[in-house]
Amino acid sequence: MPENKPEDCKLSENIKKVFSAIDANFEKHVVKVQEFLKQHSVSATKEGVIETALMVKAMIESIGGKASFHGSDDFPIVYGRLDLGKPKTLLIYGMYDVQPAEEKTWKSPPFAAEIRDTSQHGKCIFARGAVNSKGSLASLFNVLKEMKNNDEIPVNLIFTIEGEEELGSPHFAAFIEKHKEELKADACTDFDFSQDTDKKVTMQLGVKGIITFDLIAKGGRIGGPAEKEVHSSDSAWISSPAWRMVQFLSTLVNQKEKVLIEGFYENVIPPPKEDLELLDKLAKTFNENMILREVKSLRFKYDSHGADLLQKYLYLPTLNITGISSGYTGPGQKSVLPYKARAKMEMRLVPNQKPEEILEKFKKHMTKQGFDDMVIEDIFAYSWSKTSVKAEVVQDTIKAYRALGYEPEIWPLGAWSAPYYVFSNLLNLPFVRGGLGAGDGEHSANEYCSINGIKQFEKFVVVFLNEFAGKN
Repeated sequence: MPENKPEDCKLSENIKKVFSAIDANFEKHVVKVQEFLKQHSVSATKEGVIETALMVKAMIESIGGKASFHGSDDFPIVYGRLDLGKPKTLLIYGMYDVQPAEEKTWKSPPFAAEIRDTSQHGKCIFARGAVNSKGSLASLFNVLKEMKNNDEIPVNLIFTIEGEEELGSPHFAAFIEKHKEELKADACTDFDFSQDTDKKVTMQLGVKGIITFDLIAKGGRIGGPAEKEVHSSDSAWISSPAWRMVQFLSTLVNQKEKVLIEGFYENVIPPPKEDLELLDKLAKTFNENMILREVKSLRFKYDSHGADLLQKYLYLPTLNITGISSGYTGPGQKSVLPYKARAKMEMRLVPNQKPEEILEKFKKHMTKQGFDDMVIEDIFAYSWSKTSVKAEVVQDTIKAYRALGYEPEIWPLGAWSAPYYVFSNLLNLPFVRGGLGAGDGEHSANEYCSINGIKQFEKFVVVFLNEFAGKN
């Protein structure tokens, strides 16, 4: 659907009033986003996390809300409320932590939040967290402040903003469980920049679950050097943990990468009729060749196309090796027999798989195959999340996009993972992620968000909140 100017859309006078305020104060809004992005908040190193949490708390208080810290002392969850006596309440999820920014290819310092011109999006802010997800969080409070100043916030708001999403949200579910009674709302959303590099709006109605862990094979009771690397000539009579790792990994999948763990697929459910209808519609515009170009691959691993390929992508669980290390990996050769091998593993789960059950099946497979001497460490897991396209908050989001001249591309599920299950599965709330605005480069060098996209994002929030309140 072609992009329209907001003034061409059928919007209420109240909405247009807030739009005018956004336009008038937008330069200040950009500065506020830059200030937030300049603040370090790297959860992997704890750098600036507390300082950023204090900034988020102040943002909530600036719109008249009350805020407090919960969860971990090192990575506070900022819990806030804005009670306006409105009929409906929206729970807002967000994150203020970011990945490390140690890449050598940044064209400007990753926390300088410099504005540079781009050929595709015009002026953009380049910074770690620009698109994932501090840029949208700062923009959200910019627009909420304008709505407050114009007495136009139409719903009660609850905020749950965490500072360790990049670490796997280890304290978030416990916080949600503890505060269930206080977190009652009509729906939940994660406001985020949701346009791709071609400015197309994409909507995912859920995400896969995830399990990650380290798998370690080392010398000991089954043989192999137990404490340190030894000379490779000893491989003539001492067994190799590296070979043992390779042998076990080969038992996990067949040549087509179908998982061979007993019962791995038994709880997988087929997509419902409404999702199949979305897949059929999605297949009409889905560009398979573009995906292959983006990932630099010559072909998919399935001999499928269209809706069938999309269904496999979204509704099949996966088992992936994200990294393997053992022995000497530097330049040239070094004659060693490693004493340890490590594989980093990842599983993506779909409805209705349970992480604890899948992990137990993996352990049983280890024992059955004779590899129960291997060790599993650093387990992290959370479940999948799913909301129906028919949910009112989803329809409100679609209406907001359309009111601003965009037709969203709706994906019934996302293949990535996020802790949205705490809302859909623990609180039983319909959950949606959305917002205009484009950017790219999350988790990599030269991450950026579009300045014009920030303004479009802020106007989307205004329209969505009014749709959600039933006022537009």
